Amino acid sequence: MINLYLITNRALCSKEDYFKRIKEACLNGVDNIIIREKDLTDEEVIDIYEKISQSLPVEVRKKTSILVNSKFKVYEETDCDGIHLPFWLFKDKLKEGYDFKIDKQIGLSLHSAEEVAEMEEICSKYGVKVSYITLSHIYETKCKEGLKPKGLELLKMGGKLTKVKIVALGGIDSSNAAETLKYCDDIAVMSLIMKSIDVKKTVEELINCK
Repeated sequence: MINLYLITNRALCSKEDYFKRIKEACLNGVDNIIIREKDLTDEEVIDIYEKISQSLPVEVRKKTSILVNSKFKVYEETDCDGIHLPFWLFKDKLKEGYDFKIDKQIGLSLHSAEEVAEMEEICSKYGVKVSYITLSHIYETKCKEGLKPKGLELLKMGGKLTKVKIVALGGIDSSNAAETLKYCDDIAVMSLIMKSIDVKKTVEELINCK
């Protein structure tokens, strides 16, 4: 069974559809939400987190991980399930002596085999356990327009360098998900769901890809 990650982006839909699509995604098979609204204040992200969390039926919330992107106050002061970080910020916080909570997930955005190898060294040095890494971008995507995709080769190389769960990101849809999953553990999407007019169908097509 595919473990799906949804990265939020409120710029891709209306405010009403934003919460509606996230809830619909969780009800139909998305297991992980990464709240990516990096331009908002901590308080605004806390509000978004609480609205998403409270909108889900209890049993669905129990099996859904909700992480925040780069917002340490939200990570520390709410019952969110973890934090997702750009690699540079992860390294900076460790150098500052930051003590990551061992009972919450840590996800990292990586973009090369070199970064995967560096992550392994850093985690060993500081005794930190990373829950998963996203490797991107795999295919062409409007979110990275003009930038050459890394392709499946990045996933293949990354898998040789780490035992940490690898989540493929960038341009993934039902037409390439099955092939992609040969070289990673899970997949992440953003615009595919945030812009979908039929979230249930979109999620089901990903889950049932062959």
